[in-house]
Amino acid sequence: MKSRSIYRATPDHAAATATAREERGHWVMAALYPSSASARTVARRVPIAEMMPSYEPAGAYEAYAAHHTDGTALWVRYVAGDEPVPVLPDRMSVRIRHDGDGPGYSGVGIITVTVSTRCPQCGGPRGFDTVIPHRFHHDGDSYVVDRWSNKCGHVDMYDAVLAESREVLLPLVPAPVPSPGPPAKDSPAGLILTAAKGRRGMHAQQAARLLDVHGHSEYAERIRAELRSRKGHMSAKQAADLVHALSNPVVEGGVR
Repeated sequence: MKSRSIYRATPDHAAATATAREERGHWVMAALYPSSASARTVARRVPIAEMMPSYEPAGAYEAYAAHHTDGTALWVRYVAGDEPVPVLPDRMSVRIRHDGDGPGYSGVGIITVTVSTRCPQCGGPRGFDTVIPHRFHHDGDSYVVDRWSNKCGHVDMYDAVLAESREVLLPLVPAPVPSPGPPAKDSPAGLILTAAKGRRGMHAQQAARLLDVHGHSEYAERIRAELRSRKGHMSAKQAADLVHALSNPVVEGGVR
């Protein structure tokens, strides 16, 4: 029987975004790529929804690419909404047991190492927020190391963690992109902000109608699409932020 490739010919981003929306703030593996360059390119495009309509509107999703035992995995999460989502740090420091590298036994050793917050097997978020101290006894002495559980289910062994800590740690997520700056008063976002100053509690639906009147129907439809995803909970200020991000796409190395 002919073996099947582990890679999808066309990643199902629509399915991934649907799952991510249902589990807002939780990371979902969206695709698996044989090329790390391809995965990282997609990871840069997801937050700005560049050539990726499944991730519209811009700013609704976060993404990163990380090593997977079968290639490079793309992980995404839905972050749109009023409530903040927890930040995923790049590194975590933990205490592990290491009794030395030599052939002879030299006693129990406890060392602190720094490793990635991504699982080395699948690239998913490690249990950096589940780290707890674990006390054990050896030859009458008491020692403390750290234990944690990974959401993906993969188990970290101390020897593997030590080996990983000795490798060169490279950034796993794109560097923060520069801010495009405040919107001009005559821009679509500027029109909304100006109107909102004179209307306390102005809603995003009103902002969309305002843009229709001024000939910016494309941005108005983007606001309405986000409104539907938020079940109508969106202020004019949030609509202005969305429009400003859409009208100032970011490319690697700066603002376009």
